[in-house]
Amino acid sequence: MKKSRCIIEIRAAQWLLFLLLRSGIMIATPGALSAQESGPIEFGGNYNYVHSNAPPGGCGCFSLQGGSFWGAYGFTRNFSLIGEIAVQRSADVGISTQSLTITSYSAGPRYAWPVHGRFRLFAQTLVGGVHASGSFAPGGSGGFPGSPNSVTFLAGGGLDAGLNRHLSLRAFQADYYLTHFANGVNNHQNNLRIGVGLSFRF
Repeated sequence: MKKSRCIIEIRAAQWLLFLLLRSGIMIATPGALSAQESGPIEFGGNYNYVHSNAPPGGCGCFSLQGGSFWGAYGFTRNFSLIGEIAVQRSADVGISTQSLTITSYSAGPRYAWPVHGRFRLFAQTLVGGVHASGSFAPGGSGGFPGSPNSVTFLAGGGLDAGLNRHLSLRAFQADYYLTHFANGVNNHQNNLRIGVGLSFRF
């Protein structure tokens, strides 16, 4: 029951983020949108692997796995604004038996340029919020102090390979993934996120 409720909340948040993003673009730039023949809309999903560090500071490193769903609106052939929701989880943090789930929601600009036919490189920067849950989360049953909510910053890029006119393979993506959860030392975590996936443009 609890799992089903969580899935429903995540799906609802995904659609809300997309609608807010689309509405904001239409209100802010009505002239620019009407001047375009068609605004390219793109959706995608990634499998993500995150290399993170446990409190306090330092390494004590562990891994999380999960996925992300994103939507983008292209103002030009190269420049897009994207919104993303991502969920990563570890059921066994380090050598402990504690669990941690990190859910982030972020938005920002993406710049892409075609290289060698069907391949496309891109770079992006996203900012937003992140929520931690599970026994290893701040404020959780593990007794760690601090808030389970934080700001997040992602910066990175990757390579897309076009499979046909609408479908592309996200061959590789790597992001520096910063979070600011309390850990009793420096209150930030420098994470690395690597992903692969698919995107659909129409």
